[in-house]
Amino acid sequence: MVKKSEFIWNSIGSLVASMLNAVLLLFCTRINGTDIAGMFSISFATSVILNAIGDYGIRIYQVTDTDRKYKFGEYIALRVVVVAIMVIISVAFTIISGYDTIKLLVTILLVLFRVIDNLSETYQGEFQVHGRLDLGGKSIVIRNGMAMIMFLIADLITKNILISCTVLFLTNMLVFILFDLKLIKNFNKDKIVFTKDIIISMLKECFPVFLSTILSLYITNAVKYAIDNVSTYEMQTYYNIIYLPTFTINLASIFIIKPMLKVLGDIWNQKKYKEMLKIITKVSVLIILVTLFVEIVCFTIGTQILSFIYGVELNQYRLDLCLLVLSGGLYALTVLFLYILTTMREQKKSTIGYIITSIFALFIPQILVEKFNMLGASLSNICITFLLLILLIIPFVFRYKKEIQLEKNN
Repeated sequence: MVKKSEFIWNSIGSLVASMLNAVLLLFCTRINGTDIAGMFSISFATSVILNAIGDYGIRIYQVTDTDRKYKFGEYIALRVVVVAIMVIISVAFTIISGYDTIKLLVTILLVLFRVIDNLSETYQGEFQVHGRLDLGGKSIVIRNGMAMIMFLIADLITKNILISCTVLFLTNMLVFILFDLKLIKNFNKDKIVFTKDIIISMLKECFPVFLSTILSLYITNAVKYAIDNVSTYEMQTYYNIIYLPTFTINLASIFIIKPMLKVLGDIWNQKKYKEMLKIITKVSVLIILVTLFVEIVCFTIGTQILSFIYGVELNQYRLDLCLLVLSGGLYALTVLFLYILTTMREQKKSTIGYIITSIFALFIPQILVEKFNMLGASLSNICITFLLLILLIIPFVFRYKKEIQLEKNN
């Protein structure tokens, strides 16, 4: 049973983490201008995608490892291995992509920021194992809060994005050392243990979650890369600003869906299929209602609010904003069906859906952005998320009908 304090701090931590991109982009746009902000936003998007390597689905295995198949020190060792791989790949990616010196260094610094986040995730997982999920939430709030504040101060003083990103990383690392590393001694004193066979075994077990996660991140950021390839930093900035309201839907969907995971699992295992369908329908309706509410706000005053906050003129992008909100609602539904398929133990079929969608995401945004600019970017999002949603609903429908038929036959 999750205690009230754990739920509250975990929710606050999730909210603060989801605000990081928007807040940093706001500071960067106001202080450094739209061109630098555009460069920063694509570097940030790259760090988010590469972060999937450092994440690797480790925490979910760690927290659910109730039999303690692996020790905490072994989880730390695995995390060190994957974040090292993440840094190496990030350096290679930025060089191959032809990033100029500033863009390359900013991207690497943001990746190093994510390294600290991932190391902290392992410690947060151990806190959660010992019934202290609230400490994980506090860690996120303190680290991200302090990092945002110090980034703002550094950027105001220097107006140099490279220095500001350096301060962002160093602040995150310092708070991690003073908070996570200090508190873990109260719960676990295991030392890091590097055992080749164990690390390989853990890598294999976590791989399916990792693959789905990284494909999902690529799909959500494919349009940003299309803009980076065929358009300007200025358009990149405008796109990232009008994309922000979709996070409201995604955040709301997380609060709606995650508490239902255990309920869905229990109902599925008890073969109460019709009851499960009712819950899925209710959650889907809630997501649709949240999307509709955000659509109304964005259609009436959305561009005015964003223009005021970011200090740029966005009224011409009202239609694009509304289309992006719609794609956000569709994406929230894909998250719901991903969790449902996982509950049904149909992860491989969901991964197939992500692979197919990723292939389409390689060229659809490129074509539409080049032809229709911002409208093409918005339409690309809808096409990609709608395709993914269909590819996740199809295996759900087939499995559901199969179970209903088996139930009738018995």
